[in-house]
Amino acid sequence: MLKGFACLLMGAALVAGYSYYHNRLSTQKAQTAGQAQPPELKAVAQDPDKMAAVVGPLAHWVQGAEPQQAQAPEDRPVPKPHPSDHIAESPVGTSSAIVRKTFAVSAPAKFSFEIPPHAASPQLHGTFRSFVAGVQSSDESADIDLLLMNGEQFADFQRGQPADTIYSVDSSHDQDVSFGLAATLDHPVQYYLVFRNSAGSPAKKVVQADFQVDF
Repeated sequence: MLKGFACLLMGAALVAGYSYYHNRLSTQKAQTAGQAQPPELKAVAQDPDKMAAVVGPLAHWVQGAEPQQAQAPEDRPVPKPHPSDHIAESPVGTSSAIVRKTFAVSAPAKFSFEIPPHAASPQLHGTFRSFVAGVQSSDESADIDLLLMNGEQFADFQRGQPADTIYSVDSSHDQDVSFGLAATLDHPVQYYLVFRNSAGSPAKKVVQADFQVDF
């Protein structure tokens, strides 16, 4: 009887040991599985009012705009320089002789001169005296006219048409002249100084003239 009771106790111990071992093994597997599981990914909430801007040829095509193409340096148009961009040497402070001699006036005698660009305040200065040819004295019989004209006015004068003048001296045989001309910008301006006989005076005169223009 004692032997049977001992066998019963041993069987109960084996059952209890197996149950403990089985429960312990199940607990370890569950913990291992929990540790190996990757962390839960959290969705990042985006503000619906803030959208990322996508830039690129495809984005331009989707939006209905043509993609911009960068121009190579050699393809870029070269701007045309304006005449005012050119810095020329200023003639201010210089002068130019127009006529310094004695000459005969039977037909009109002309002397051209040019005002260069960028002349701020050109001034015509000079004197003349006239004589009747073969006579040394200078009086009213030696009177002449002095005309100052621009290119267009001089062209009319040569065609025999009534011509305007910028400046004139009528019927004088001894005259000092000082006259301010218009300033020039980017282009030179041509002028003509003309000596001619006054109406009703002897046909042939001799003139001593000394004229220059100061810039």
